[in-house]
Amino acid sequence: MEMKKIFNVIIAALSLAAFCSCMQIDNFKEPDARVYGNVIDKTTGKNMLVDNGDTHIRIWEMSYSTNPTPQDLNVREDGSFNNNKLFAGTYDMLPLDGAYWPCDTTYNVKIGRKGTKVDFEVVPYLHLVDFTATLDGLNLTLSCKLEAPVMENLPQVVELRPFLSLNKHCGAGNKIDYYNTDTYKISVRKAWTKLDADGDGVSDSEFTVTVPVKAGYTYWCRMGAQVNNTYKNYNYSEVVKIEIPQ
Repeated sequence: MEMKKIFNVIIAALSLAAFCSCMQIDNFKEPDARVYGNVIDKTTGKNMLVDNGDTHIRIWEMSYSTNPTPQDLNVREDGSFNNNKLFAGTYDMLPLDGAYWPCDTTYNVKIGRKGTKVDFEVVPYLHLVDFTATLDGLNLTLSCKLEAPVMENLPQVVELRPFLSLNKHCGAGNKIDYYNTDTYKISVRKAWTKLDADGDGVSDSEFTVTVPVKAGYTYWCRMGAQVNNTYKNYNYSEVVKIEIPQ
């Protein structure tokens, strides 16, 4: 019986020690280095038109490992990014997942607590140009042409779609699902040479879609075009605000 009591005391002591060790204060500083910047359309000098979550900046912290686990920084709708929860150090950085030609250059960047700005230049597969949004009663017609900054080896153009939202966040990840159906999809599935017979880099014809809207509502809308690449993301027009009268 006495041995059992001693055993129980030992177990209790060990449990208390383990509990106390868990309660020790973590002296490691939280990551507080910052990196920020933009993903820029190299052909226009302006920020890429994207939707939130469409594209990322992949980073690898190279300071302490030759085979680090990658992290992804989200790119916002205006083409900018910002992260202030990194450890100071040297990172490899690369934009990816977007509707642009793959980048073949990895940026090697020192990121510190004062903040490091990095701008990436990419070439989008397509521009949506001459975009218009015309309201006729309760019908909204969206129209645009396509422009290809690089025509050689451009993946097949798959489709165009309208994207409508009830707030300023508008795109494939932020949309009214009602319009995201085959009813309003413009199916293309053609090589660029079939869309641009004269080879001037702009589609020969416009792409137009008409969708119903509701009286008294305010919509934000744009169009998106998809090519047959790995990520199936969209190149976008600008976003316009449409107010429907009562």
